[in-house]
Amino acid sequence: MGSSLYIRHCAACHGVSGEGDGPAAEAMRVPPSDLTRIAQRHGGSFPDGEVARTIDGRFEYPAHGSADMPVWGERFGDSIPESSISEEVARGKTVTVVEYLKSIQRSD
Repeated sequence: MGSSLYIRHCAACHGVSGEGDGPAAEAMRVPPSDLTRIAQRHGGSFPDGEVARTIDGRFEYPAHGSADMPVWGERFGDSIPESSISEEVARGKTVTVVEYLKSIQRSD
């Protein structure tokens, strides 16, 4: 499920492989990150919480500027009218994408 969520919501910018080479990448003001090297950029440790907060997007502080990514925390649960259930769905989808990203990390 993580790979299908990734393909549907992330691949246009980050590329099917996760290397930041999606079809929409060249039109972006800030180039998309290479998601296969998240752990490498963090000293070999994958920062689950930081990645989840980035994907969710609702926890960013205004002082850091505008978000370049969609606020997936809102979009992942927006089709479910019950707020407590929509929050569970949004968190579940976020965790699923985080786990998928952990699975595509490169060490070279």
